[in-house]
Amino acid sequence: MQQEAEMEQKLITQLTHDEHQWTLREDLKTEEDLWNNFFTILQNNNRGVLDDVPLTDNEKASVRAKINHSTFFKAAQDFTGANGQYRIAIDRDDTTVGTISLLVIDHTNIAGGSSVYEVVHQIQMGRHEDLDNDRRGDVTLLINGLPVIHIELKTPKRSPFQAFNQIQKYITEQKFNGIFSNVQMFVITNGNDTQYIAADQHLREKFLSGWVDKDNNPVRNYLDFAKDVLSIPMAHHMVSDYSVLDSKQKHIILLRPYQVHAIEAIFEASKKQQSGYIWHTTGSGKTLTSYRVAHNLLSIPSLDKVIFLIDRKDLDNQTTQAFQSYANNDSIDVDETESTYKLAQRLTSSERTVLVTTRQKLQHLFKWQDEDRNEAMFKRLKNLKLAFIVDECHRTISPVSKMEIDKFFHIQPLWYGFTGTPIFVDNKRAENGKAAQTTEQQYGPCLHSYTIKDAIRDHAVLGFQINSMQNIYQDDDDEDNVDKLNQQYISQKHMESVAQNIMKLSYRDLGIRNINNRGYTYSAILTTSPANMRPIDQAKRYYQLFRDIKNGQSDIKVPQRIQKILPDFPKIAITFSVTQNDDDSLGDQEFMRKAINDYNQEYGTSYSLREIGAYNKNINDRLARKNDAYKPQSERLDLVIVVDRLLTGFDSQYLSTLFVDRPPMNPQNIIQSFSRTNRIFDQDKKYGNIITFQFPKTFSEDIDSALKLYSQGGIGDVLAPTWEESKQKFDNSYHEISCYLNSDSSQSLLDASDEEQKAFIKQYQQFDKSFAAIQTYDEFDNVNSEKDYQLSSENLDALQGTYETLLDKFRKKSDDDDETEVVDTEYELESVIDKSINYQYILSLMQSYVPDEGELLPKNSKTETSEIDSYIDDLSQTNKPLATIVGQLWQKVQAHPENYAGKQVDQLLNEMIDQAYNQQLVAFADKYNVSLDDLKFVIKNYDVHADKQAGVNQLLSRDAFKAFKAANANSELKRMMDWKKQVRAKLAELYVNQIAPLLSE
Repeated sequence: MQQEAEMEQKLITQLTHDEHQWTLREDLKTEEDLWNNFFTILQNNNRGVLDDVPLTDNEKASVRAKINHSTFFKAAQDFTGANGQYRIAIDRDDTTVGTISLLVIDHTNIAGGSSVYEVVHQIQMGRHEDLDNDRRGDVTLLINGLPVIHIELKTPKRSPFQAFNQIQKYITEQKFNGIFSNVQMFVITNGNDTQYIAADQHLREKFLSGWVDKDNNPVRNYLDFAKDVLSIPMAHHMVSDYSVLDSKQKHIILLRPYQVHAIEAIFEASKKQQSGYIWHTTGSGKTLTSYRVAHNLLSIPSLDKVIFLIDRKDLDNQTTQAFQSYANNDSIDVDETESTYKLAQRLTSSERTVLVTTRQKLQHLFKWQDEDRNEAMFKRLKNLKLAFIVDECHRTISPVSKMEIDKFFHIQPLWYGFTGTPIFVDNKRAENGKAAQTTEQQYGPCLHSYTIKDAIRDHAVLGFQINSMQNIYQDDDDEDNVDKLNQQYISQKHMESVAQNIMKLSYRDLGIRNINNRGYTYSAILTTSPANMRPIDQAKRYYQLFRDIKNGQSDIKVPQRIQKILPDFPKIAITFSVTQNDDDSLGDQEFMRKAINDYNQEYGTSYSLREIGAYNKNINDRLARKNDAYKPQSERLDLVIVVDRLLTGFDSQYLSTLFVDRPPMNPQNIIQSFSRTNRIFDQDKKYGNIITFQFPKTFSEDIDSALKLYSQGGIGDVLAPTWEESKQKFDNSYHEISCYLNSDSSQSLLDASDEEQKAFIKQYQQFDKSFAAIQTYDEFDNVNSEKDYQLSSENLDALQGTYETLLDKFRKKSDDDDETEVVDTEYELESVIDKSINYQYILSLMQSYVPDEGELLPKNSKTETSEIDSYIDDLSQTNKPLATIVGQLWQKVQAHPENYAGKQVDQLLNEMIDQAYNQQLVAFADKYNVSLDDLKFVIKNYDVHADKQAGVNQLLSRDAFKAFKAANANSELKRMMDWKKQVRAKLAELYVNQIAPLLSE
């Protein structure tokens, strides 16, 4: 541990190197020390309010209760505070004084005033259970005595994910309770790789972020990271100005570095009265960035109002929903339903708020001046100093519309556009008089860029796995004969071939083959827009074709391997714009009426054609699965058929695949539509899957051109390897481990040297990664693993068993000061398909039954209830002890959900597991009269692979045997040797059958 201690000291030196930085508090070593320090600072900062009368013990207990939060999110709600101040109201014991408001942290006075910045390390964290280990946190940063940033360090030999898993373990053990429940941000590092993540009860790797500088160069060294991110005032800004609370998902969101740089770039530009645009690749969180920009621009006194401008058709999409979710804990006013007159009133009011409104409503307001309405109001309107923020800035407002808005105001507004696909000279708009043809002409210079290549490098989005279907039905491959091919692409044969390929590809692309790894499958969109037919008519034909397949009325059948897992596959929907007065309106309306009826029957909804807006919104929500109601598999939507809807602005991590049956699109539309699929999600979602069915050669060339344009050069990291490349990597890694495939060689590894064992672990991890990769390709169906590679299930199981045994050995032997090479003990196997249901998924479904504090009981259907029952039954097939406890908790939650309001299901389960664990040990100790403390030590250090267990000799002492004989005079175990033999055997049974299953998850 010496090297880790040296790193810790260097970090503290960096944090405290200047008088205006953090102050080291070596005198604080326990939680009680932290509480005492907190109250000292609290009373110093509130002398006037307290009237120099110190807080009593009773008043301190009241403050403690308010500071101690059940979740990090609830702590963040208080931490954010009203008007930038975190305050606590308490009643003084002296009733003549009444209620007082104590200032805890003032975010409006960062690095000044009452702000106190301190750093502590190696704080002893309290035990929650007797079986808990003693825990010490590495480094914690305090603002006004509250822990807000916690840092865990590992040496360069170790993976930083060891620190990540350690923090999650501490959270599960409830170490981050009490005063530590106020932590907002975690930092993990091994010195050379440093990342941060918002505090949450369930940390997920996909939310980890490294730091980059303004030019998107990675900052990985922990001391450089500390200088850029953890210094004052930046650290305070990170947890106050650069964090957002998502009230819908109940998460803290810490902005990624490129978002921070964009906000700062706009802020600097605004001080110079300069407009511009932000180029952040689609999927990188532009809406979140623009929200925080809108919030921060309000701090500029010269601006009267900040307007977030959207298009009318975005009112029912996720942009506004996300804004509302963020704004619930903020001062932003979302205007989406009120009249144009109300918009005028709000614009001319003295309130300093951000207005979210539509371009159409704003332009309608301007038309009023021609009707001689309220002259005084229009005079005020024209003299406003405004800043416009425009998300999806090319779709929201055209160059001509922007010119009209600019012309209305006497003072030139500031404009800040956000786009993932700027329009350059290469793909500029057609000439239209003075109207802008490029993004720069329309908004001004690019203030900050973050391309798809940057985002993939930083794991902010996924790359694309593109499959241009060249083996599909086609009479002629001559792509120069466009007219002939366009006619073929609307033929019934082509459509049936597309549908058959979608059925086949869904097994992998929708994650059906390995559903048990997660408990859910992914979704897909089919977009169609043929050149020789009205696009909506082709979409309608596809919908009917898939309905026929689902109902068994087509020659195309759902593959048996899919039907075995999802008997109701495919669950489909269609969405398109239905007009009132066009020639095709009546036909479209009648078709949509039937499609809505199908949808109602599938999901138990009751929409009509008059409620098509609500129907479309339900499709959006069901496809996104951000609402708990749509997360059960029974509520999933497998495939949505569209023309253009959902291809821009729609965001869902569950969407894995885009099927494209249309001619190649322009560069910006290629990137926009493809980027619906590449949201970071879970371990199994490696890429966004794109399957094109028309003009394979042309489409492939156009995709390459679009990716080069929007990645500023090379596209190597943007696209997944080809099947041939992935297969070659697998062949190489297989060659490395093939010598261990027979049982004798595998067994001999257990007796080999540490160096040989470590080499095997590394080779096996490479093999596992490459084996998992090739299984994602459809071509893998033509590979016979057992015949071609001797990879029978028996051989794979034996090889994995050897790997797990050796990995467990080095996990227990880990020593940071060991000079030999270190193996990655945190690596998670990827090629293994779990045959049991993911119990974390069960817990997430159960959580939806638990109401928040003060909220009404959630409504859940019998289908969802039976789904959880079914999952628990499945779990019992592979882990009966755990399934029994999960089932008991589920019965309690169902019976009285109000008793668990505001609580976390996983923490409730851990408490029940701890209780069952202790009961098992107490019963065993009582039965054999052994020391409970000695038994706890043996169980805690039990190694199923070892011949001898640590602490057993002390457990099986002569005194224990004497006590057993005295309590069990009629026992057949008369001799100490027989007693020891039985205790050892029953101890092994206890661990393997009862204890290990409770710890395995």
